Amino acid sequence: MEDVQEVSAELHRLAESESLDPFDTTQVLRRGQRGRRRRKLLGVGGAVAGVVAIAVAATVLPGLTSANDKPPVANEHTQNAGFSPVPGVPSGEAGADQRITKAEATRRCSLQNPGEKRPLDGATDGKARSGHLMMYQVKTGEKYAQCTVPGGDRPSAALVAAAAKDPVPASMADKLRNCSVIAWIDVTDWRVVASDQSKALRKAALVAVSPSGHKVVDCELSSAKGPLTEMERSATFTTLTNLSGSDPVLDPSDRSVRADMYAGGGGGGGCDKGICSTYGMTGWGRVKSTAATTVKLRIGSAPAYEVPVGHGGWFTYTWFTNSKFKINDHPKVAAYDKNGKVVKVFES
Repeated sequence: MEDVQEVSAELHRLAESESLDPFDTTQVLRRGQRGRRRRKLLGVGGAVAGVVAIAVAATVLPGLTSANDKPPVANEHTQNAGFSPVPGVPSGEAGADQRITKAEATRRCSLQNPGEKRPLDGATDGKARSGHLMMYQVKTGEKYAQCTVPGGDRPSAALVAAAAKDPVPASMADKLRNCSVIAWIDVTDWRVVASDQSKALRKAALVAVSPSGHKVVDCELSSAKGPLTEMERSATFTTLTNLSGSDPVLDPSDRSVRADMYAGGGGGGGCDKGICSTYGMTGWGRVKSTAATTVKLRIGSAPAYEVPVGHGGWFTYTWFTNSKFKINDHPKVAAYDKNGKVVKVFES
């Protein structure tokens, strides 16, 4: 309950200082709420924030290179000159999404945040994972802090400074650099299969697949400043050939070559008498249907926002609208074919 009270206090301060700007509280909670549907509305100074459904289904991905290319194996990685080894951790994608103990996660996070002495929260079953967000335990009045459990590629001071100076860069290469800095996992040679960017949200998102095709990263970058905005910068890794109950799964029984995947969350504000005027949401996923060409999003009377379905069925979005909607309206997210027919509903 202390965590909820602290988040509520931060949201009140946000509402007082930026009453009409959207704020995304799902960044605090969404990574640990995968695989189940949940929605929560918080009344904050006339605003509303939604913790939206998060679910993903995935399976073996044989590789996203061309049919004539042989995908490399996961441990074939030459460390980039901008990174140095993390003791005891493999480099590149081999160090991404490792199942490790909480003690090992604590060791790695202490390398990333040497001044942080508080214990990590969560992973009580001892099944922490590299390239996943963990929060430090906080008491009432304390500042929140987080750690993306590092992989095996420690970024140089120059890379860290470049990412801080340009948090949402224009080039895809620099975006991948920033994602690598967040996770201490070198993804600079990964293949970007979907990307999107929002000036209104001051955010960019991308989905990239590892050289072997075995792993995928959802990376979100943000230039926003203020309470809790550090949580809007994240890089989360999933092993497509080794899913477990802790992964966000729409249909755990689906082990087809290309299954539906989805993770998303957002919130809105500017509410008066049950009518709201701003909503922001980010998400990513994969469409099983090979007929899908676009993913469209809308809420209330807002016009649809559309993003393409890229190579392999992947998509991502950074969506903002200032159209009016009812406080109880849910966002609608669905994939469509070239004729405008719905082939998959992700959120409604």
